[in-house]
Amino acid sequence: MTREELVRSITHAVTLYVDSPEYFDANPQLRINPATFDVVAVNGKDAYTDIADSVEAIEDEAAAQGDETEDATDFQASQDPDFYAIKDYVVKESNGKLKVDVKAVERLAESYIK
Repeated sequence: MTREELVRSITHAVTLYVDSPEYFDANPQLRINPATFDVVAVNGKDAYTDIADSVEAIEDEAAAQGDETEDATDFQASQDPDFYAIKDYVVKESNGKLKVDVKAVERLAESYIK
């Protein structure tokens, strides 16, 4: 994936929030898989569930693998999503309407792909 493609994916996810904020809770999040660059807009409570599930998966794999847990843990950690508050990627226009903060989205994409 190129940086421009990641910018488009992040912009799309943030736009979902901007267009329909009523579908999200008070803490909407961007969920980005650092291995696949899959980007999704989720509710804050869903982000906390994902984090708990990731920790549980690591623990389950460690128990199943015995001494071989380091490789499984490394793989699981590479798949653990990163979360960012969507509200950090929007700006309010003078008329009060929200829009995507293009510069903030570009900085986030650049943190993954230079």
